[in-house]
Parts: sequence; C-alpha cells; structure tokens
Amino acid sequence: MPNVINKQQQIRGFLLLIASFFVIFSVLGGVIYWSYTRTIFQNSDSAITQQIKQFNLAGALRDSEDTNRKSPMLLQSNTLADVWVYDKDKHLLLDDRIPESLQEIYRKQFKYRGNFISSRPKTVQIEGNYYRVASVEFIDNTRNNSGQLVKYGIITVNVNDTIFNLNHFKKVILWSFGTFGLLALMVSYWISLKNMKPIIKSWQQQQDFVNNAAHELRTPMAVIQGKLENMLTHPESTVREQSNAIILSLSEVRRLTSLTNNMLTLAKSESNMTRIEKEPTNIADFLSRILAPYQEMAEFDGKQVLLSAHVNQPIYIDQKRIHQLIVLLVDNAMKYSEAGATVSIAASIEKRKFVLTVADTGRGISDEAKKHVFDRFYREDKTGSRETGGTGLGLSIAEWIVRAHGGKITVADNQPKGTVFRITLPL
Repeated sequence: MPNVINKQQQIRGFLLLIASFFVIFSVLGGVIYWSYTRTIFQNSDSAITQQIKQFNLAGALRDSEDTNRKSPMLLQSNTLADVWVYDKDKHLLLDDRIPESLQEIYRKQFKYRGNFISSRPKTVQIEGNYYRVASVEFIDNTRNNSGQLVKYGIITVNVNDTIFNLNHFKKVILWSFGTFGLLALMVSYWISLKNMKPIIKSWQQQQDFVNNAAHELRTPMAVIQGKLENMLTHPESTVREQSNAIILSLSEVRRLTSLTNNMLTLAKSESNMTRIEKEPTNIADFLSRILAPYQEMAEFDGKQVLLSAHVNQPIYIDQKRIHQLIVLLVDNAMKYSEAGATVSIAASIEKRKFVLTVADTGRGISDEAKKHVFDRFYREDKTGSRETGGTGLGLSIAEWIVRAHGGKITVADNQPKGTVFRITLPL
C-alpha cells in the first residue's frame, strides 16, 4: 500500500510538472510568434499605411478631413505597395498602357472580393500568392491618373518571401517545442523521482520510529503488567516480600517516563514547536555547575570527571538545551565506562568557532556503530541490561540540539582508548 501511494504521488508530481512546462512553453512560444509576426510584416504594413496617408492628404478618401476638392486625383503609389482601383460597380480599372493579356490576368487575380475589405492590413492569399491587403473608399468624383471615376481601392504588398520566412519560423518553433517537450518529460520525471526520495525517506523514518517506539514501549509495559498480575495472584504477600517486583516495576516506569519524554522532544523538534533561545553565557561557570554532581558521583564509582574551559568571551547558546546536551553526553560516557575511567570535558575557541569535546576512556565505539550512533533507537550493545542499555534516543536528541544551534557533532576514537564527541558551534 505505501508503495502504491508513493507511486501515485510521483505520478501527480510528474503530471503537474509537465503541465507547468507546457503552459510556460505555450505562453513563451505564443509571445515569440506574435512578436516575430508583428516585426516581419512591419515594412509591408508601413508601405500600406503610407499610401493611405497620401490618399488622405489628397482629400480623396470618404473619411478624409479635407474634402473640399471636387474631383481629386489619386497620387502615384509608392514603390512597395500596389494600388488597385475599382468603379462604383466594383470593376477593376486599369491603365490602357498595360497589355491586354496582362489586363485579363489582373482582372481575374484582383477581382473585388469580400476578403479584401479591411481598413487595417491583413494577409490574403490570391492565386497562390500572399499579399498584405487594406481597402479604402473614395469620395465621389475621385479620378485615377487616367481620368476614370473610381469608388473603391485595394492596396496590396506582395509578401511571399515574408510568408516563406514565417512558415520556416513556425517549423523552428514547433521543432523547438517538440525538443523542449521531450526534455521537459525527462526533466519532470527526474525531478519527480528526486522530490520523492526525501518524502519516501521521511515516511520510512516515520515508520521506523513508530515501530521502534512501539517495541520500546511494549517491553516496560509488559514487565509492569507481569509483575502486577503476579502480585495479584499472591494477595497475602507483604510489601517486603514483593519488594523486588515493586523495585523492578518502578525502574520500568522511570524508563517508560524517560522514553516518552525523549520521544516528545524529538517530535517537537521535527514539528518546529521547540524554539532555540540563545543568551550570552559564561561557559566556565555554566559547565562547572552542570558537572559538579557528576564529579561527586564519579568519585563514588572510582572514576574522574575533569573540566578544562579556555573561553574568555560570552558564548550565545540556549542554556536549557546545551545543559541537556552535556547531561546526555556525560551520562552516556559514565554509563559505558568502568571503574578508573576518566571523562574529560573541554571548551575552547578554534577558528572563530566554539568547540566542546566530551571524551572518555571507556570501551569505545566500533567503526560500524559510529555510522549509526545518532540514529534513533540505535544501540550498539543490544544485550546490555535494561538499567544501562538506554533507549537509543539520547544521541539523536544531542544531534538535534547541535543542529538547532547551527553546529555539527562528530564521534571519533579517543587515544589510547575510549570515545570523543566533538561539538562545533558558530560564535
């Protein structure tokens, strides 16, 4: 089922990306084509517009401002545009100097058509040729250069070469669209896969967290349930007789409390519910207060806790969280160290960064365990006692605290034996 959901998510992401690329390419292609079309017809449209202006200046057009001339003569057309004039019956009027054979061709080719009628230039196909065309209407008594009365006019510019270039540009646009479409398909598929990886990883981490949490919670609850049921089967027993069961149950309750608190801390960290509130801190005094009880406990167990703090400036940290970090690391070092071991805590400034190290001379951590030591619920010694085995969440919380401060935590071997945790925080 999860695989099906992930596949559906990937498909939805893929289709969304494809749709986005399609819209972008369509809009971009449309804008480019529109801009190119306007530019490519600029010369021909300018010639048509210029010719209309000449007619207007001559007062020959029906909508001309100057219509005082009783019988205006049409001016010569410009070199780019051709002017075809028609009488009131829409018959083409041609100069007598044009050969009869050409006149028949022109009359057939430029027969007055409905698609000629346009006050603004437009593209019309005539007998296999392409023209930019605009129409005008003359005032009464307007005559052509031959003295013939004219009523309508068609201004044309041959744009065969322009249409050829435009069609070629269309092909370029389509080929580009197809090429970019294929690239978009591949890129969308790659992005959808890439985007799904952290989602799948996060989902897997969540599943692992839930499964591990359920396992960890189940064990102490089973122990407590078993001890309570056993005591119920012996109601005549005294507290003294059941002291071992009570002590073990209380131990499991404490373990359960610690586990739930740690899980809540991690849950809040992932949901950004926990804020880091930094304040200037005297590191030497801060560490001394935290380590004082551990130094007393260490003497009782035949161990040593040493502090070396060479920091002469205030360090901005969240005291509550860094206190939790140091307790986790020192408690971990004490837990896995034998009598005679030394736990050393050192603080210093290196390369404009605050560096804190917690080193012990205990049994150390294997190279394989170093890769997973910050993973949730990971314990190298899975056969250890429940009193010292921990929950496997302490170092995960430690890593989160360091990352929340913008720092980095690493683990390495201590010399000649033991483990060193090194925390680097920005100043």
